[in-house]
Amino acid sequence: MKRFILILTILLTVKSYGQIINDESYLDLSFLKFKTELLNCVIQKDTLKLKEFLAERVFESKDGCGYPGCTKDELIKYYFIENPEDSWKDMLTILRFRFSRLEDKNPENIIPHDKIIFQGPSYLKKIDTDNELLILAENVNIRKQPNLKSEIIRTTSYEVFKCDCNILTMTNKTYQTVDGINWIEIKLSKNETGYVSSKFTSYDLIKEMTIAKINGEWKIISWFQSPGC
Repeated sequence: MKRFILILTILLTVKSYGQIINDESYLDLSFLKFKTELLNCVIQKDTLKLKEFLAERVFESKDGCGYPGCTKDELIKYYFIENPEDSWKDMLTILRFRFSRLEDKNPENIIPHDKIIFQGPSYLKKIDTDNELLILAENVNIRKQPNLKSEIIRTTSYEVFKCDCNILTMTNKTYQTVDGINWIEIKLSKNETGYVSSKFTSYDLIKEMTIAKINGEWKIISWFQSPGC
């Protein structure tokens, strides 16, 4: 019962601001069941159970497996045994920020699957990650300069801001580490900028997860990280 209450709490924690975080899991009850069972697995950090949720080969972009992705055993070894804390945290965060229901234009990619897929986090459907970021917490301080002693301009919750977030074109001013905190510059208006701790933003969640039906069963087919991250 306690675990069930914890799962419901996590699923209901995030508010939907401006429809940026918009869960479409309800559109398929079988997927909703899959997502709930996966969440329980992630909370328990159960690598053996996780194998049941993975396709035989999972698309990813790290150097660990190369094209066309990892086998399920390789994925678990590389991410959930060798780098477990970050991987479990990323998967839990994706589950918290919900799933969009999409039609895959290339369902034959890597492992053939049905056209209807669910992709998380859901806000990827709404924001341009090269030029925008989403605040992923409540009452986050925006500071004038990238340090804790700087003036607080205002606070924000689950709001979208413009940014120079493309890792290939950003400047040294965009992303700075000061006193052990990673700060990212956001655009408040045409002429005003501010800084927020990147750990409270979508910039820090560089993973996305795609789930599709293979032979009638939902499986994770992608655990993807954009090139250059």
